[in-house]
Amino acid sequence: MPFVKGLRIVTRPAAAGDGPRCARIFLDGRRRAFPWQPAERFGLDDYYDCVEDETVLVAEVDGTVVGFVSIDGPQGVVHNLFIDPDWQNRGIGSALLREALASLDGPAELTCAARNAAARAFYEHNGWVPVGAADAADSPHVVYRKPHRAY
Repeated sequence: MPFVKGLRIVTRPAAAGDGPRCARIFLDGRRRAFPWQPAERFGLDDYYDCVEDETVLVAEVDGTVVGFVSIDGPQGVVHNLFIDPDWQNRGIGSALLREALASLDGPAELTCAARNAAARAFYEHNGWVPVGAADAADSPHVVYRKPHRAY
């Protein structure tokens, strides 16, 4: 159990009972991360669709889930990383990224909305390297890569 910035962060596989809390974090995080999208575009059930068939790890502080990451292990993709806005900038996202990378067998990739400057700065600060662009229906994305165990 790492201590980051004075917090005791516990990372673990998500349990079925974590779904509602993760869905709330996902909804609030997406609405803040994508202000150019109408808020009603996002819903609580989106979480379940977006993490289907993926491994989900959660971060807890004092027994409260404060963030999660979802991973498509066979593809080596970190798909979703969301931290409760009240818990951001405390090392929780970095801790979840380390755990996600440790669970993969090779290099990892992720995509990030090109307009999401804060997330892009976070990934680059954590050693992810932009390697290309990907267009999505709603906005262009940047593809990031990180070699295995290079964290």
